[in-house]
Amino acid sequence: MPKYNPLPPLERLNELLKVVEIPENKYGEWSGLVWKVRRNGNAKADSVAGSKHRHTLNPDRVDWMVRVDYVEYMASRVIYYMTHGEDPRNIQVDHEDKNWLNNNAWNLRLDIEGNIQQINRLRQRNNTSGVGGVHLYKPSGKWVARVPIEGKRKNFGYYTCKIEAARVVRDKWIELSWDKLGRELPDLESISCDCGTCKRIDLG
Repeated sequence: MPKYNPLPPLERLNELLKVVEIPENKYGEWSGLVWKVRRNGNAKADSVAGSKHRHTLNPDRVDWMVRVDYVEYMASRVIYYMTHGEDPRNIQVDHEDKNWLNNNAWNLRLDIEGNIQQINRLRQRNNTSGVGGVHLYKPSGKWVARVPIEGKRKNFGYYTCKIEAARVVRDKWIELSWDKLGRELPDLESISCDCGTCKRIDLG
């Protein structure tokens, strides 16, 4: 479980910052926080608080960070604390719509079980199948169905047909109720496969 800097007292946050609603056309421009008072440098009262930083472990992810009393905090965690009155401590704050720049309070939730962000990870760049959880095993030329469970990637078989491998992954996600936590299920009808079985079906 990741460790986060302990948040400042709520009274101090309310003294310095105000939570504002972010319109959809301002995602990436507004952090969801503005300063109540003038800060060091060019930060004026009512100006956007924080700056964007690329995530160290996930280069595709950008987070808003805000500096309070010389310590940096994730803006999403500060906003959750200020709007819910509950310090997330070492629990991850998850963005329900999977948009890390949408720090609206209604979009933030605690990942109490510690698996929502893993469940909703976007497909990796090096994925060769176009389907999350399905990868080509080059030594055999077969598709492997793989699902991370409790932090470990587990294989659920090797298949000549990519659609069959995707079906296994989809059924496992449904069994784990991941679809109810926001995981988008693969559309089996949209997957193309050139295995012998699929070719025979296409030929009628």
